[in-house]
Amino acid sequence: MPVRTLTLMIAFLAGVQAASATSVVQFSFDSLCETSAKIAHVKCIESRSIVAEDGVRTETRFRVFEGIKGEVGQEIVIALPGGQIGERRVTVSGMPIFREGEETVLFLSGPDGTGSPWPVGLGQGCYRVVEEDSGGRSVHLQRGSTPSPDGALFKPSSSQPYQIDLKSFLDKVRETALPPAKIEN
Repeated sequence: MPVRTLTLMIAFLAGVQAASATSVVQFSFDSLCETSAKIAHVKCIESRSIVAEDGVRTETRFRVFEGIKGEVGQEIVIALPGGQIGERRVTVSGMPIFREGEETVLFLSGPDGTGSPWPVGLGQGCYRVVEEDSGGRSVHLQRGSTPSPDGALFKPSSSQPYQIDLKSFLDKVRETALPPAKIEN
């Protein structure tokens, strides 16, 4: 092998960094509701990158409008891998990004080793809430990204998110996530 080819191969291999992929279990709506330790309708009030023991994370604070499952309190804080500090940018495929002012219905796991809950199924556990022109609010269900509750139908030819009004969506989450109330005689 010519010396020049060998030198180029060594230079190339020296610059190669380990690549990794994100593998996520595909959840049904029912399993998402059952698996989640906490479910809440929230609004992002702050999102900032921090340096943690295990690398760059994005710490996001949410104000809770309504807790649906689990003990959620008035505020939820999560710290997920990824973010940007100076020129250092870390991205994790499938990891949701939250922006100040956005409303979301979050389906969260229990705390990880650092004490932070995660959205169950990464982006699958984050349903964006949008304000409609009529003044109402709805939840976007994106085929292939967010599991859909029974009865949420899609137009086969449309790539646009299906919308379901927020109240109906939260009612369906409660119905699916919470055990039936015991009826006393």
